[in-house]
Amino acid sequence: MNPTIVVTAYNRPYALQRLLSSLREASYPPQVRLVIAIDAGGENTAVVRQLAAAFEWPHGEKRLILHQENQGLIGSVFFGGGLSQEYGAIILLEDDLVVSPVFYHYASQALDFYTDDPRIAGISLNALWFNGYTHFPFIPYLDESDVFFMQVAWFQGQAYTARQWADFIAWREGDNDLPLAPLHESFTQFPDTDWFPLKTRYLAQTKRFYVFPRQSLTTNFGDIGTHFHQATHFFQAPLQTKQRQYRLKPLADSVAVYDSFQEMLPDRLNRLTDRFSGYDYAVDLNGTKSRQNLPTEYVLTSQRCRQPLFTFGQVMRPLAANAAAGVPGTGLYFGQTADLNTSRLAVLDQQRRLFDYYQRGDSPGLKKRLLFWLLRRFENDKI
Repeated sequence: MNPTIVVTAYNRPYALQRLLSSLREASYPPQVRLVIAIDAGGENTAVVRQLAAAFEWPHGEKRLILHQENQGLIGSVFFGGGLSQEYGAIILLEDDLVVSPVFYHYASQALDFYTDDPRIAGISLNALWFNGYTHFPFIPYLDESDVFFMQVAWFQGQAYTARQWADFIAWREGDNDLPLAPLHESFTQFPDTDWFPLKTRYLAQTKRFYVFPRQSLTTNFGDIGTHFHQATHFFQAPLQTKQRQYRLKPLADSVAVYDSFQEMLPDRLNRLTDRFSGYDYAVDLNGTKSRQNLPTEYVLTSQRCRQPLFTFGQVMRPLAANAAAGVPGTGLYFGQTADLNTSRLAVLDQQRRLFDYYQRGDSPGLKKRLLFWLLRRFENDKI
C-alpha cells in the first residue's frame, strides 16, 4: 500500500519548514504523493502558503490545498482524514511534527497488515511513552512484535485506510445504541476544538484499537499554537531511524493490548498467568479508574484492599509483570472491588508508592531541589 502523505498546516512557517525538510529526506518507494492543506485566517498565512508553494517534492506529485475559510484544528483534522476517501489510504501529519527517515516503511507495512481487521481503527506513528493521566512512564509489555495496541486516539502522526476513517465518520454521524464506554473523567475537560476525546470515545465504545509502534516514527516539537501557549519539549520521543522491516502481530494474538485508561485488558493478562482465571475483574494498576469505572466484582489495583485475595510487590516493570510472575510482597492487590480502601490517606499512600516505583526510589535531595528552584528563578528573571 502506498498511502498519500497529508500535512495540515496553520500559521507556523518555521514548523512547516522543519516538517517538510524531514519529509524530503525520508526513504520512499517510487511515486509518493504529498498533499499540503493550509488553513486560513492566521497572521502568517501568506508566508506559510508561499513556503508550501516553493517547496520541491522530488518523490512524486505535490498537491497544495488552500482553505479560504478558517477550519480550526478539528476542522483541519477532519478534512485531512477525509482525504482517505479520495486516496484510499493516508498518513496524516500536523505541522509541529518531524518524521523518521523510515516512517513511510512502517506506515505502509502496518496499513497493509491490519487493513482487513475491523477492530483496528488507525495506525499511530508515535510511540506513546507516558501515561496521559499520571504522566508517569508508560511501558507496554514486551513480546516478539514491534507494536502494541491501545484504545487511545493518539494524534502525533496517524495513518488510516479509507474504511477505517469511514467507519469513524459513520459512528460520529449515526444514532447508535451502543452502551456508553468507560472513560476517564478528564475527557470531559477537553475543549471543543479537540477531536482527540471524540475519537477515543469511539475506540472505547466500539471496542476498536490503534496500533502503536514500540519505537517512534514521529516526534513532536510542541510549538506554540492552538493548544500550546508556550513551547514544550515534553512530547519529544527518540526516533527509530534505521529499521525498514517490521515485526507485526495480529491484535488477536497480542498480549500487549490496553484499554482507554492505558491498562492491560484482563483477558490478555490471563494469557500470562492463570491466577485470575474464573474471576470477573478489572485492571487498574495505575489507580486512575474511579469507582464508577470499576463495574466488575474484582479488581487488580495499586489501591489498598481491605481483604485482598492476592498481593504482589511493585518491583518488576511494567507493573503487570509483577502479577504475571507472582512477585511476593505488597503494593499491588487483587480483591473484591467493594473492599477497596478509598480514604484520603489510602489514596495518598497509593500515589506515594507509585511515585517511588516510577522514580525507582530516587528523588533530588533538599539541597538540589533548592538549587533547581533558584536556577529557574534566575532564568525567569533573565528572560
